[in-house]
Amino acid sequence: MVELHANSNPGMVLTFKGGLARALLWPGRGPRTVVTVIAFLILLALHAWERDFRLWFWLLGLVSVSLFYWGALSMYPARLAMAGVPIEAVRRALSQKGYTQVAALEPESWRVPTLPWVTPSDPRFDVTLDPANGAVEGPWAVLRQISRRLRAAGAG
Repeated sequence: MVELHANSNPGMVLTFKGGLARALLWPGRGPRTVVTVIAFLILLALHAWERDFRLWFWLLGLVSVSLFYWGALSMYPARLAMAGVPIEAVRRALSQKGYTQVAALEPESWRVPTLPWVTPSDPRFDVTLDPANGAVEGPWAVLRQISRRLRAAGAG
C-alpha cells in the first residue's frame, strides 16, 4: 500500500483506502459518476466539431472537471494511523470540530456535520475511531483536518 504522509511525523500516517494510484486515477465511485462523466464527454465531443467552437467551452469543461475531481477526492475513504497519539486527544479534536458521537454504532463512530439535503445515515460522512489500533477511518479531507489539528495541538 502506498502511503501519503499528512505531515513529517512518522507516527501519523494518512493513507487512501484502496491505494494512492486508485484514488488519484479515478476517485469517483458509483454508477451516477460514470454516467455523468460519459455524458460530459459526449457533450464535449458534439461541440468540438462545431465551427464556432471557442476557448470558453474548453475552460468551462476544465473547471467543471476539476471541481468534480477534487470533490470526489476529498470524500474518498482514507485511514489515519496514529502511533503514540492519545485517543482522548482525537476525541477532543473531533468534538471541537463539531462532530457528534453516534452512541448506537460499534466501533466508535462520529458523524460529520452535513448539509440539510444529505441523508443523515449516509456512511460516507461517518468517522470511525478504533482505539485498539490507534486509527481513524473516514473521508480523506476530514482526516487531513484532524491530522493538522492534532499536530498543531502537539499530539503525535
